Amino acid sequence: MALRIRPARRSAALALAVGLCLTPASGCTDSGPAGAAPSESVDWGAVGRAIGRPLTVEEGGVHTASWLRTDLHVVNADVTENPGMELGAEASFHETTPGKTVLIGETTLTGDEVHKVADRLEQGGVEVTAIHKHLQDESPRLWWLHYAGYGDPVATARTVHDALAQTGIPRQQPEEKEQPVDLDTAALDRIIGTKGSNEHGTYHFHVPVAQKVTDTRADTVLPYLMEASTLLMFQPLGDGRAAVNGDFAMTADQVNSVIKALRSHGLEIIELHNHMLHEQPRLFYAHFWATGDASTLARALRAGLDQMHAPHS
Repeated sequence: MALRIRPARRSAALALAVGLCLTPASGCTDSGPAGAAPSESVDWGAVGRAIGRPLTVEEGGVHTASWLRTDLHVVNADVTENPGMELGAEASFHETTPGKTVLIGETTLTGDEVHKVADRLEQGGVEVTAIHKHLQDESPRLWWLHYAGYGDPVATARTVHDALAQTGIPRQQPEEKEQPVDLDTAALDRIIGTKGSNEHGTYHFHVPVAQKVTDTRADTVLPYLMEASTLLMFQPLGDGRAAVNGDFAMTADQVNSVIKALRSHGLEIIELHNHMLHEQPRLFYAHFWATGDASTLARALRAGLDQMHAPHS
């Protein structure tokens, strides 16, 4: 998700209401996008109230809640990280059968939060699907925990709500304000081959994998925003420079050709791992990092996409 923010992964439209509402007494109410047609079988308002965030309706019937970790001051490789660079939490729901959903999400955690969150998720029947690093030299040290839930979306939402209450995620989330991206985004769009999106002053691309990805436990094809896409993120550093981070979503036969292409262009490979447990085909995610001229970095990332035969739109 896509943090995958969103995350987590990873959505083009984020609902950033003022209140995080991590306690039942907070009185949080749902407010979806104007004109969005509600599902006939899932009460999405109830799901939003249970998770403590209004849900955003996105492509492919995905309903997402997201949070930013504005409580953390994160420096990686001498770069102060914008929270829009997947420092947060995300939970994305997709209806599978009437009234039932698959939930896929992830959250950024400090070391002392990891087991508190993992224990609370598993107590509520939400699976922990991965725990790993997305950065190589960050302070404070961080972990990314991925999770999945099945069945009653209100029950899984309530579990996620209670798990995230174990973290330092601020109850008061910032009001969404359009932050300019200090990069030539039109040039980046041309190089990557698709249009990116402004995520809190960073620039994100979601490139769907070529194959249909099925969650075999839910017996459903996953929308691309639910871990079935490559995430490329650019954080402006001034003077046309950027830091890039994210992950390539690959089948097994693509892994080493992508890594070779990225390394040949000087990108660091941070991690190679899985995010899910029940997907077919199996997907592997390579996280990367580099700083430099934004257009040069975009061409390096495009070289990785070419190994996956990702089309130019």
